[in-house]
Amino acid sequence: MSTIDVLLWLCRWLTDGAAMWLWGSSLFVLALLPAALRQDFWQQQASWNRHAARVLLLATLSALPLHSAILGDGWADSWQAASLLTVVSDSGIGHAWCWQMVAALALWLVTKGAGSRHSLPVTAGLSAALLASLSLSGHAAMQQGWQGLAHRGNDWLHLLSCAAWLGALPLVLQLLRQPAPALQPALPGILRRFSTTGHAVVFLVFATGLINWYLINGSLLPDSLSAYATLLGVKLLLVAGMTVLALYNRYHLVPRMPQGLPCLRRAVCLQIACCLLALTLLAVLGTLDPHQTSWLG
Repeated sequence: MSTIDVLLWLCRWLTDGAAMWLWGSSLFVLALLPAALRQDFWQQQASWNRHAARVLLLATLSALPLHSAILGDGWADSWQAASLLTVVSDSGIGHAWCWQMVAALALWLVTKGAGSRHSLPVTAGLSAALLASLSLSGHAAMQQGWQGLAHRGNDWLHLLSCAAWLGALPLVLQLLRQPAPALQPALPGILRRFSTTGHAVVFLVFATGLINWYLINGSLLPDSLSAYATLLGVKLLLVAGMTVLALYNRYHLVPRMPQGLPCLRRAVCLQIACCLLALTLLAVLGTLDPHQTSWLG
């Protein structure tokens, strides 16, 4: 493990987190809020969306010299124009980075003009496209033919389902802490729809995650106790914990609103913390060799 690896993990964490926030929050507003209240609520999130888009753009820009350093001879190749151009033009990582950069730049421009009534669906579409570009590199890109296409498609669905949950939770917490007066009558229905939809989302997270592991490993059982398999096991435990917590929220706390509101706030905070940890593991897992037995690489 080197400083370059750690910085790349940080870039991946910021990129994944910002893209998932933009997709999950826009999907939450589009799918779960009453139509008459969507635009006003989305406008309230405009500053957060702009911050997320800036982080996304800067993290994407920073990733290219780090990739160049890893593929080349270290920091000496991180800022040389010839090395950067070689990565962009001659590697799958570089091609995927170009698509990520286009989507990140478009999202930055859209969030700058967040007053447009079209910014909500456009943000949802562009963030979904950016998540698709993330599946063009990493383990899914190592396979060719129909299996490679299936792996990329499944990886994209995995990212979309993870983002639908992670990106929506901060908005749920906001509604629980200080709902706008216009949203208060609709709050119980919004929470029920979110919790019920969460069943399908969590199922997709589990199913697509297991399919990804099978496509990478060729079996659902690890052939060795590699760093990748260990961290993946930790991630699965986190998702299982979040699933139990979500079921507790839906069937115990939500029906007891408003008496259960303080407990529900704490439960959502705990879910957000688990999601951030799972996002960290996702950033690291994407750079590890699944069959490397040594933790030191």
